[in-house]
Amino acid sequence: MNRIYWDIDKIASLTDHLEAATHSHGMIQFFLFLRGVPEMKVGKEKIHDRCLFVNVNVKHAVKFSDGLLFTCVIEPASDMGRKLSALLAGKEYFALEDTKADELIALARSLTSAFSKESYTKLMQKLYEVIGAGSSEKKLDERITAFLSMLENCSCTDHSVDHFAEELHLSSSRLSHLFSEQVGITLKDYLLLHQLERVFQDILSGRKITDAAMDAGFDSPSHFASTVKRLMGLPARSTIKDSEFLKVY
Repeated sequence: MNRIYWDIDKIASLTDHLEAATHSHGMIQFFLFLRGVPEMKVGKEKIHDRCLFVNVNVKHAVKFSDGLLFTCVIEPASDMGRKLSALLAGKEYFALEDTKADELIALARSLTSAFSKESYTKLMQKLYEVIGAGSSEKKLDERITAFLSMLENCSCTDHSVDHFAEELHLSSSRLSHLFSEQVGITLKDYLLLHQLERVFQDILSGRKITDAAMDAGFDSPSHFASTVKRLMGLPARSTIKDSEFLKVY
């Protein structure tokens, strides 16, 4: 099983196997072990916690099979990312206490029967609650709404800030500032997540990796593969193999 949930500021998966060699990346990573005992190392320390967050740019490795794991990489500039950065307070990782972990595990188990936006959203709302973050939605500026609508129906290969700024009759700097202010992550990072989303959707619809990566604007298939490795800690083919994909925003 490998179910991928694509959110506006995070990428999550529910999987029964994960083998990620020692790596680090610029996202905060959340691990919730629902069943089974992982072989996990963060920095130089072996980890046995069922629920933890690993800080950005911290080396970690995971070997896990015959169990069930929910994991999520979170953009550190997002609302949740900023809250988690405060909890991590410069530490390599932060583990939730057992009572809070139990609450999250109970909700996460519903993902096995319902591959839906609703079950994912309930889990994320509980995660916001247990870390003390607010998850209320705010009304977006109409220019940002128009921009997000453009991306929803995007078929272009140019995903530069300049390209979208011109379409919206804004300067690049104004669009970047407005987006970061309204959405909570940088426009550059969001566009990269959007490109990855395009590739995954195309691949899971039957297209070849090379064609999907090039059409989404990556310089080469290896550029796409290195981006997946950097953000998700896994080879692109392993991430795609036997996967289901769901957009949850």
